[in-house]
Amino acid sequence: MLMSMMCVFSSCRHPHHTVTKGFYYWKTAYKPTAYEEKRLNELGVQKMYVRLFDVDWDEQLHRSVPVAPVHLPESPDTGVSYVPVVFITQKVLGFMNDTNMSTIAGSINSLITTICPLAMHIDEVQIDCDWNSNTKDVYFKLLQQLKGQTFFKGKLLSCTIRLHQVKYTTSNGIPPVDKGMLMCYSMGDLKKYGPYNSIFDLDEAKSYLKHINTYPLKLDIALPLFRWCVLFHDEKYKGILHDVQTTEVKRSDLFHHLSDNLYTCVHDTVWHGYTLQKNDVVRTEEVSYLDILRIGIFTNRKLTNATPNIVFFSSDSITLSKYSNHELEKIYHNYQ
Repeated sequence: MLMSMMCVFSSCRHPHHTVTKGFYYWKTAYKPTAYEEKRLNELGVQKMYVRLFDVDWDEQLHRSVPVAPVHLPESPDTGVSYVPVVFITQKVLGFMNDTNMSTIAGSINSLITTICPLAMHIDEVQIDCDWNSNTKDVYFKLLQQLKGQTFFKGKLLSCTIRLHQVKYTTSNGIPPVDKGMLMCYSMGDLKKYGPYNSIFDLDEAKSYLKHINTYPLKLDIALPLFRWCVLFHDEKYKGILHDVQTTEVKRSDLFHHLSDNLYTCVHDTVWHGYTLQKNDVVRTEEVSYLDILRIGIFTNRKLTNATPNIVFFSSDSITLSKYSNHELEKIYHNYQ
């Protein structure tokens, strides 16, 4: 009796899943460094989600245009499978209608076909788009159109799911795809001034994900490893300081620590190619290993997908260097 009670208790706490380990790759050329390849091999990564291109709207041309298409090798690693990811901006949704939709779907299909080499093992395509209640109808129609395109036939179609889209399903709807990728990050207002963390907040994430076990799509899970620095001038958002590490801001004499994760520039300067003025504020945003572990445990207990892909964003060397293999393995293991 005691043993059976322990088994029941254990299964309630740790649902059994068959996990596929994955990573996002978000650069314009698919050229993993030796360090990146070593780390991914050590972790036993089985699937790479590769951003192929963005789809944006050109107002002068009055049509959608591809932005920064990736360059893929002719002979990719056959030891992993690949998921092409296409990012569609909200601007495109605003201009899309029943007249131009089939053209946009066809253009996406044509470019994916051109970019992806035949040797690439692909059984899924993913669309990344932050739709809302106002754009859901046109977005969902586009997804239906994509299903009928030649490259998509015989493959799973997935799309990214933001936290607000899970919490407010009545207004946001359910996309017509085979499964979703739940993005457990980018949950705050990046442009809002103050000591916030727009990448991740554990309590807020839990409040949004209380009912993911009732979400009608199978869900994979994407977890954040990335960090960034956000620049404000006169408390107004100026942009992300790309390729500037949070540790550089914290250690530099150029900045004075205001409070929490806010740092103010002490004099006018050009730093890492960015023009900074005295009193500009940089907000450092990062996610601790413990918080990633905790949201992993929380989502695991509510996950109904028995064979989830657990995917980290992203696989660049600097990001990988912040976490040990032991830490990443432990997060993966929590889903098994």
